[in-house]
Amino acid sequence: MTLNLFALTNDPARRILRIPLSSDVQQEISHEFLEQENSFDTLNQAELVFDGKYKPDAGESLIIRDYDDIDNLHGAIANPLSIPEIRADVDEFACVKALFSGYDKAGKKVALIQGFDRRRIISRAGISLYHSNNVYKKVDDVGLSLDVRLAATLVDDTLKFVSFHNARQIFDLSQYYVEATDNDLTDFAAIPALDIKDKAAFLLSADAWIRRKVALIQQSRILEIVPMNVIKDVASSFGITITISSVDGVEAILLPDKKSDLKMILRFLDEDYYRSSLSSRNFITNSKRLA
Repeated sequence: MTLNLFALTNDPARRILRIPLSSDVQQEISHEFLEQENSFDTLNQAELVFDGKYKPDAGESLIIRDYDDIDNLHGAIANPLSIPEIRADVDEFACVKALFSGYDKAGKKVALIQGFDRRRIISRAGISLYHSNNVYKKVDDVGLSLDVRLAATLVDDTLKFVSFHNARQIFDLSQYYVEATDNDLTDFAAIPALDIKDKAAFLLSADAWIRRKVALIQQSRILEIVPMNVIKDVASSFGITITISSVDGVEAILLPDKKSDLKMILRFLDEDYYRSSLSSRNFITNSKRLA
């Protein structure tokens, strides 16, 4: 099976570009992508629906069904000659965020996607060498190197990946991975069960991790469901110090100003701490999936 090679870029005017290949290189790249597809599927057979909470273990992958192929990767694969060629220019290569290939077989549309960044650009800047006929020669033109593994596959409308961090560098997954907005943070700070002394500072300190935790805590409604005395007792069992204040006669968790302490409390409220039923030892996890 002979495949074509494309670049997915950050340039909205030139979103997908075709990389023209000599016939021998095209055959090698086709073989390489198909081998990487086989390895990707073999090593990550267990597919779990992505919910933003679970980090896959070895042998597991995450999938998003009904993914909107807004950049039309499948369309490029089906009609390669309709796609403009990439310019042999470092600035154009610097806009590339992924390389992809793929095929349409028996009605199944498959896109095979590799991550790409500036480190994979071979440029004329400085001196780059390659080995040929027992000597090293200078690279005289712009080039690129391919990754040794896939970052994701898109089979029909199912996006499959292992690392969310890598996948979000390529695709806009914001609708699948919610982070609290400033309005959400303001609402969170107004929850009666919380006491935040400096709300403006809280908003300013809210990095992506904090925003994600806040969104998950709000989704779980843990502060509404679990009584304050239970929260205090469980925190104490994990050695976590929670300061309780009184706001209008209601007990509330005083969120600390220090960022590391704040993150510890948010991690606890998002139920990242658990106790082994066998050893009774306490652990922290960043991967939660109901048993």
